[in-house]
Amino acid sequence: MSQSNLEPTLKAFYHWETAAADNAFLRQPFGNDWKEYSWREVGQQVRKMAQHLKTTLPPKSKVAILSLNCSHWVMADLAIMMAGHISVPIYPTAGKETITTILEHSESKLLFVGKMPDWAAKNEAVADDLPKISFYQPHSGIKEWDEIIAETEPMVESPVPSLDELATIVYTSGTTGIPKGVMIDYRALSNGAAAAAQFVDIEQERAFSYLPLAHCAERELTEIISIHTGSVISFTESLDRFQENIVSVRPTIFFGVPRIWLKFQQGIEEKVGKRKLWLLLKLPIIKTIIRRKVLEGLGLDKTKIVLSGAAALPKATMDFFDSLGLEICEAYGLTETMAFSHASKPERRKKGSVGVCMPTAEAKLADSGEILLKSPCLMQGYYKEPLKTAEVIDEAGYFHTGDIGMIDDDGFLFITGRVKDIFKTSKGKYVSPAPIEAKLEPELGVEHLCVIGDGLPSPVAIASIYNKTIKDRAAFTQETEQTLQKLNNQLEKHERLTKLIFVNEAWTTDNGLITPTLKIRRQQVEKRYQAIIEKHYKKQEMIIWD
Repeated sequence: MSQSNLEPTLKAFYHWETAAADNAFLRQPFGNDWKEYSWREVGQQVRKMAQHLKTTLPPKSKVAILSLNCSHWVMADLAIMMAGHISVPIYPTAGKETITTILEHSESKLLFVGKMPDWAAKNEAVADDLPKISFYQPHSGIKEWDEIIAETEPMVESPVPSLDELATIVYTSGTTGIPKGVMIDYRALSNGAAAAAQFVDIEQERAFSYLPLAHCAERELTEIISIHTGSVISFTESLDRFQENIVSVRPTIFFGVPRIWLKFQQGIEEKVGKRKLWLLLKLPIIKTIIRRKVLEGLGLDKTKIVLSGAAALPKATMDFFDSLGLEICEAYGLTETMAFSHASKPERRKKGSVGVCMPTAEAKLADSGEILLKSPCLMQGYYKEPLKTAEVIDEAGYFHTGDIGMIDDDGFLFITGRVKDIFKTSKGKYVSPAPIEAKLEPELGVEHLCVIGDGLPSPVAIASIYNKTIKDRAAFTQETEQTLQKLNNQLEKHERLTKLIFVNEAWTTDNGLITPTLKIRRQQVEKRYQAIIEKHYKKQEMIIWD
């Protein structure tokens, strides 16, 4: 793809604002009704808000967005771009300390507060003198979006930023330490969208947005790509109405994370019966009907592009959906590369691989096996952190990902672990926990699982069974022990798990055990359950209930 043909995201928006003026762009559910915003209507609202932001804030101000996904999240983002400012998205699940840190570190001059049912519990994280604008729902003491739109004339001009201008600062969810501000320019936004659209043939699709737009993958694969391709974005109203909403939308492009695919799988198996489903899919005549019914029930019967990312998708889960005729393609990227790097597609994929380099991306392995990436989507650097930037981007322009991998003869990349996750047992053996977790977690059907072993003779696994219904604990224990023994037979001797400890506690962002993107904070898990591990480690039983 020629860089000379690259358009900033705003220029693509202006095209659809006129070329598809009356077509739906954003769709917001309210109960059984949908509020649709056409490209023209979005343009009018965005132009008015952009005019307000431009006239009330200094040039190139940082403007934060704190909200669950909704139509006005995208409108706010576009208004910030059009006004010449820089967006700072914040996860709606972020804790008060994180919100304060991001607002202060980014020096944000204004905060959009949107779809936030728990705003009352988080507003103390925001300085009283920081200007705020509310959308989607009113918030006490904050001027509303609609008020500003009603009293402001729209911006007449259609400014187009340089590709090298800073577009957004995306703060990493941070599995270790405090979040870092990743500086992303318009070239990265546009290149990722254009290359992805070219790679998997995306054009005027139906997208469904439910993963946090504060995460670069959802933002790039849903918002930015939709703007570049004239696609329509529908949102989910809530977790309770997720299934109802997606079935109504029947998206043609869908991006999920392993946690979502596992929940889909478990829901299907519980409803139909694991054994019964397996038998039905063996019958040629029944197979087609079952596949159609199941995919219709998921709302995925019209998808032509189905992606999974953020973590490894277990082979067993991929096999399960293959049997239903849904070919999930894995993708790979990081915040620092605007979620852009590798992807698979139905006609070119290998199970266990995140695919091949996308157009304009380059990858190679360091002698240590660390994956190094280079592309126009690479960040400008970490905001206010030149030394940390120099630590991860070398003189040749390659980003050192911290992930370990293998590239086969066909160019397919396999992620085998993370440098910081590898631990050393007391016997001096190194263990990469991610591959072990990827094999065990889908077999158990648990909420979260973490393999720990730094300084221990052998690794152990901690699993959260919060919200899991277990009718017969004895039978489940016996079945789990067999699963664990089977897994251990597939592992190297030093990797084998001596204990699997079940804890009936939710792992949430509030207690610090997972990130807003559902990644495990290993150090926090190890610290929290250290006493439990010490208490049970020398017991004879393999399966422990704490």
